[in-house]
Amino acid sequence: MKNPPQKSSSNTSATTSGYTNPLLVRLLEKHQAEMRGFDHWPGRCWVISDGTMGMVSQCLALLKILDIDGEDIRAVPTPLLRLFPKLAAIPGWQLTLGRKPDWLKAGIWPDLLITCGKRMAGISIGVKRLSGGQTRTIHIQDPQIPPHYFDLLITPSHDHITHHAVRPSNLILSTGALNRLDRAEIALASTSLPAELKQLKAPVCAVMIGGHNRRYKAGKSSFVSLARQLSEFADILSPKGKPSFVLIPSRRTPKRHLRHLCEGLSGISYHLWDGTNDNPYPGILGLADIIIVTSDSVNMVSEACITGKPVLTAYLQAETGRIARFHQIMEEKGHILKLSDTLTSQKTLPKTMPALDEKDRLASEIKQFFGLSGA
Repeated sequence: MKNPPQKSSSNTSATTSGYTNPLLVRLLEKHQAEMRGFDHWPGRCWVISDGTMGMVSQCLALLKILDIDGEDIRAVPTPLLRLFPKLAAIPGWQLTLGRKPDWLKAGIWPDLLITCGKRMAGISIGVKRLSGGQTRTIHIQDPQIPPHYFDLLITPSHDHITHHAVRPSNLILSTGALNRLDRAEIALASTSLPAELKQLKAPVCAVMIGGHNRRYKAGKSSFVSLARQLSEFADILSPKGKPSFVLIPSRRTPKRHLRHLCEGLSGISYHLWDGTNDNPYPGILGLADIIIVTSDSVNMVSEACITGKPVLTAYLQAETGRIARFHQIMEEKGHILKLSDTLTSQKTLPKTMPALDEKDRLASEIKQFFGLSGA
């Protein structure tokens, strides 16, 4: 790909400070954006999402990977645009529900726009159109439309787009979901955990629990089964010392079924984060000797694998499609094991597993793609 066009240099000293007329301020900001040199690209970066946690976290993770600042903007695409994002390429097509937001009214476009997920693909296309093609776009995850609508796509290797006969030239692959954690931060967070957690007897098993998702509802039987598997796993570990479980549910975990899980762990040492105090995550990832993650969340599995500790996946229900493919890839690369396989002695629990940290590689490939210095 060719580098973004160089802007002509300018010695203008115009700034927006001292001006109170909103129209004049917007015009000056627009002029400064247009005169910004590529050496300092991106001078202005936007992250646009609808606030969905999994989408926001990946976009903000990319900012951290690239070591740049960005404005975090919320937008709700029109229902039609969510379904058919290519419509945003049509001049005059409405991008958002309701009244036009300020970030659209101003007409001051970013050098770089980061979006994630099919539902936000139309926003990316629309902003690029409105900017006259000056905004460069990075879209995370498979948008399920041709790649040429974006400057760069970053998708996990289990996404459908990787099945193309010819790999698109503007595609960078990750193994897991982008995330903001690193091992140093996890270790630091573990030092701030409450005393009751620090005093748990080893081995400490963190249990990251998901729940309902777009693919299935996690009912009572799923959590009863999870309790049984955790109990069996505790028995396997008992010769080395009775384990301590730390249960960390998510917003998607049904509370009524969480009770069934706890009832099934009677006689086993466990601590349940009930949401009333500070969330021990991610500090518990640093404290834990073993991490158990339910299979429904690609994000949670990816974050757990940063640690290089044994990561076991527990299935609330059978996974299919792209999520099943994700787990297959992660197992083949040695990042995870199925909890059920350790219970049946099909796999031996290792002391460590290969850590999954793709930040440096992704940063290098992205900078190289855009022709940035220091790539």
